Amino acid sequence: EGMRRGPVLAVLPVRAYGADSAAVVDVTQLFVTGPREISGLESVDRDRSWLESFASFPRNVEVEATQTGRAPQGPGGGGSGGQNNQDRTVTQRVHWSLLLLSDRPMRPRYHDARVGFSASEYMDYGTGEHGVEERSLIHRFRLEISDSAAFRRGELVAPVEPITFWIDPATPNWLKPWVARGVEAWNGAFREAGFRDAIEARVAPADDADFDLHDARYSVIYWRPSTVANATGVQTVDPRSGEILKGEVNMYHNVQSMLRDWYFTQVAPLDPRARQLPLPDSLMGRLVEYVVTHEIGHSIGFPHNLKASAMYPADSIRSESFLRRMGGHVATLMDYSRFNYVAQPEDKIPPELLVPKIGPYDRFAVMWGYRPILEARTADEERPILDRWARQQDTIPWLRFSTDDAPNDPYDLTEAVGDADAIKSSRLGLLNLERVVDMLIPAAERPGEDYELLEDLYDDAVAQWGRYMGHVAAVIGGAESQERYGTGPRFEPVSRAKQWEAMQFLNEHAFRTPEFLLDPEILRRIEAAGAIFRVRTAQGRVLSALLSRSRLNHLIEYEALAADPDDVYTVGDMVADLHAGVWGELDGGAVRVDVYRRNLQRAFLEAIEAELAPAGAGQTYGGQKQAAWNSDVRPVLRGELRALDHELAQALPRAADRMTRLHLEDVRAEIERILDPQE
Repeated sequence: EGMRRGPVLAVLPVRAYGADSAAVVDVTQLFVTGPREISGLESVDRDRSWLESFASFPRNVEVEATQTGRAPQGPGGGGSGGQNNQDRTVTQRVHWSLLLLSDRPMRPRYHDARVGFSASEYMDYGTGEHGVEERSLIHRFRLEISDSAAFRRGELVAPVEPITFWIDPATPNWLKPWVARGVEAWNGAFREAGFRDAIEARVAPADDADFDLHDARYSVIYWRPSTVANATGVQTVDPRSGEILKGEVNMYHNVQSMLRDWYFTQVAPLDPRARQLPLPDSLMGRLVEYVVTHEIGHSIGFPHNLKASAMYPADSIRSESFLRRMGGHVATLMDYSRFNYVAQPEDKIPPELLVPKIGPYDRFAVMWGYRPILEARTADEERPILDRWARQQDTIPWLRFSTDDAPNDPYDLTEAVGDADAIKSSRLGLLNLERVVDMLIPAAERPGEDYELLEDLYDDAVAQWGRYMGHVAAVIGGAESQERYGTGPRFEPVSRAKQWEAMQFLNEHAFRTPEFLLDPEILRRIEAAGAIFRVRTAQGRVLSALLSRSRLNHLIEYEALAADPDDVYTVGDMVADLHAGVWGELDGGAVRVDVYRRNLQRAFLEAIEAELAPAGAGQTYGGQKQAAWNSDVRPVLRGELRALDHELAQALPRAADRMTRLHLEDVRAEIERILDPQE
């Protein structure tokens, strides 16, 4: 079998030979009529495309061209609704950097799943093992010590060449100092690796003809004039060693609106500065600094570590002394653990402690990945030392990283604070969220302006409510994980008591109508109608999450493997408890179901139907017909519908009003249709 190769991008005739016998080719056509791998367009029209500039440096060539052609099909071409966009003309400016890799590759460091680093994989056929071994090299900048003797004495040393990030001159002037602070915040972590002044920020010259922000030699924080409310951090890497050649952060201008909404929705009750909009520049600057630090983390090698927000006790992050000692409410900037919504007004947490900072995990990970190991001569000789460092996680939980193959770890959640106890933390978050809803009109109503801001903030409040419910739902059918290398079990199912407590929380908060979100003073300012559907959608998401195949199958498996079935929260327990929360009205004397609960009960049936007849069942894949999924989930859900139908039949004579009676009759008809669908 032949070896796979990359695509041939062009075949170019040799025009001449240089004095050193090197072939000289004309590459113009590659950039002005190049294939899709070069242009990103479906095709390029040579007559409407041209070179803008090129520059040659000792180890890199920078080329820029304007290309005109047909947009690629699908969303990437700017289209929607599945339309063919190939006939749409696009003109774009494209920059390429062609870089000659170093003659002296950096010593690689092997990846370890216990410590979070981006990595490049390759297959090693020469290990002597019985088969092929996959190896991974972490991504990191080349940091070399300038004084090995001082380093061996335990002194901090300067690197031979620091990591430098250039700040785009297009960055608003008032934000440039905040951006620089966001970069250099990482210096505290690099001290753990033995370096001082390891990373620096410099404002790029705006009028230097010899300086180009797109030059491959420069790591850059670009300020993008865009409505995108986000930011990103990426790297360009030498695959031979994992050396990061260029770090890149993209700060989209509208990230400020996202920060405003997050901060207001989560901690306005804790910071008086957030109760009037717009936020003061000093606060927005600090929030931009926080985002820059996070994205620089990606650019220097770190992926997200969503487990970190569960590594501190939930009660501790309400303590000012704890927050000061640990550097904030989460052990790393690389979590999506935004602002400390668990703290309460009576805790009197200073506002500067509501925003995460570089934490102990960040310092540990920088040490693990960047500290030179002088006693080792090769990457293989580093492994025992790296293993010893990584095992600190066994006794220090906040040094742990997310487990890659743990799809149901309730402590590995996005947008969570204090999820060591998601039930307690979500309950506290709801208290703050109710306060936020009371603040919406005073903060967002402005004479002479429309209600777009009020609508945005209200939608964010509803979304935040949904996040709290999702954090608690993750406890059910969950298994805590810790990545280990040959030292014991990696997964431990959540206890029966904790899962039961989570289900009671959801029955109390997710499946009772959230009245505080239904303030007519807000709703009649932002919409003519929509509140009923909004609540139904939010509650429906929780139901779909609880009744998902994966969650139910986890419950079934953990029951099957349990040494003592009485210690397990079974799928039967969960369905029974959920039934009580959704259909509680059927137990009373007179049965009365209001419109919100009617919608909740309809959503319950839809979630079950989606699992009994999942999309794609019976379709053909790989030449064979795929049968519907098979497990104990099917009889459990069918049994629930039959029991519910029996209960509805008994409740119908007790319907207290016409709408309730019609609803119960309709539900029975839907159950019959779901159990016996007509082909």
